[in-house]
Amino acid sequence: MPLSPALVRAHLNLDDDRDADLLIHYANVAEAWVQAYTGLPFDAANALMAQAALLMVAHQYEAREAVTFASAYQLPFGVHDLLSPLKTRVTGYQPEPEAA
Repeated sequence: MPLSPALVRAHLNLDDDRDADLLIHYANVAEAWVQAYTGLPFDAANALMAQAALLMVAHQYEAREAVTFASAYQLPFGVHDLLSPLKTRVTGYQPEPEAA
């Protein structure tokens, strides 16, 4: 389930229809990143996933460059923290079972 355009506009405090295609693109990119990071399908009903994606959309919309003088970070503060509980942890080496 993707982010709704109405939720994205409310998060950005936009009252008009400007940049509709751009916002959809940013939402798609944020959803894909969240999915790739967590290894789980994106679900807008998951509050952690939705908030992380909204932070990314807002960051992409407001700062359309990868790095600015104001912020050297490529991801908005908190994205990793929001998604950390959802990410599958891989700890330790586990060798493949040997074929018989």
